[in-house]
Amino acid sequence: MMMDGEKKICAVCGKVFTPKELRSLFEEAGEWLAAELWNDAGSLCPLCLENRAKLAMMYVIDR
Repeated sequence: MMMDGEKKICAVCGKVFTPKELRSLFEEAGEWLAAELWNDAGSLCPLCLENRAKLAMMYVIDR
């Protein structure tokens, strides 16, 4: 995740956010999923990262 303080618009919800240090395990997991599965790392706000990780735990099935 970029740490330069530049404001971005979340690719999922459209909220303006500033990338910063990850704060929760769910944010970290969401960022990993963004990089490894969906190729949109750095473009999601912290809430969308958390939600993605929580939903993936419930619904993503190993291939």
